[in-house]
Amino acid sequence: MKVRASTLKEYDFCPRAIYLRDVLEVKPRASPEQTRGLLGHAVRKELALRQPKIIKDAEKAEQIKPLLIEEFDSILEDVPFIYREKLGDKDYEDYMEVIRSEIDREIDAVSDKLRYMLSELGREKVIEQLTPWKVEYSLRSDNLKLSGRIDKIMKEKTFIPIEIKTGAVGDGIWEGDRLQVCAYAMLLEDKFDCFIPYGFVEYTRVGEQRPVLNTEQLRRRVIDTRDSIIRIIEGELPEISKTEKKCRVCGYREECYKI
Repeated sequence: MKVRASTLKEYDFCPRAIYLRDVLEVKPRASPEQTRGLLGHAVRKELALRQPKIIKDAEKAEQIKPLLIEEFDSILEDVPFIYREKLGDKDYEDYMEVIRSEIDREIDAVSDKLRYMLSELGREKVIEQLTPWKVEYSLRSDNLKLSGRIDKIMKEKTFIPIEIKTGAVGDGIWEGDRLQVCAYAMLLEDKFDCFIPYGFVEYTRVGEQRPVLNTEQLRRRVIDTRDSIIRIIEGELPEISKTEKKCRVCGYREECYKI
């Protein structure tokens, strides 16, 4: 059995949801807000992955914002085909106006950041810094009993895993995000026989990459969380979350209280 790195984050949110999905095979009921969040995530992630192309195409700094808008429009057309499995039967068009309005406001911040990088570093250096070694790179490890698909990997002296997050941003890094990035680093270490001291969480809404230090304590929490998830999948039923706010937004809410 291999635990997905993304499931470590899900465990941090609510272990019981894993039981409902993986043991009882309950399909979550997505609210309109959750569906909009899913689509917004897909669009923001695609825009983040296309930034190197935008810098290559921009002959002058003033062209960055128009190119971002052009790429954004292209993404809105492409997302239903790229993320067909995730979207399922959800009506994409119902959410486009709100998503467009949200991301239109964020494009200014992304444009300002790219223009600043261009003025400080020059085109070639910016392209080098923004261009990943691999994107959506899948890994599995029998040794770690983990698997995952990494959004971006940069390659410098070592490999640097980067997880793209498009939702709300706190003051630091959510614990679930730390676990996920550290698990990716451990998977890369196992495959390439190297040491990876850190990775990043990239928060697209604020244009920031925040470092995750892969300490011994964090690595131990990854292993402990993995083992807890395996016990759940083998039939151990976790308690109901004591955080009412989590329950209000959970697609498993109705089924959860019945068991």
